[in-house]
Amino acid sequence: MVVGVAQFELFMPYNQSLKEKRHLLGKLKDRVLAQMKVVVSEVGHQDLWQRAQLGFAVVGADEGVLDALIGKTMRAIVAMGLGEVLREERDFLHYE
Repeated sequence: MVVGVAQFELFMPYNQSLKEKRHLLGKLKDRVLAQMKVVVSEVGHQDLWQRAQLGFAVVGADEGVLDALIGKTMRAIVAMGLGEVLREERDFLHYE
């Protein structure tokens, strides 16, 4: 079993409040779940209204397949145009 974990930081320069940020992140999470069947969670920067630290994990048998799924998910997030990805980290954990 392989677990792929992705964490990224999103810069959202047009947000004017935490309420607006939460609204946009809610839309992002809903779309990613509907399109990719991946649940995204806000894991940091909850108190900043122009930055979001988000993460998600996927589980499967092949690291290459999971890496492709993470890449496809990241491209879908970027395509939404809600902000700029400043940093992205991926890690793969292997279990027997």
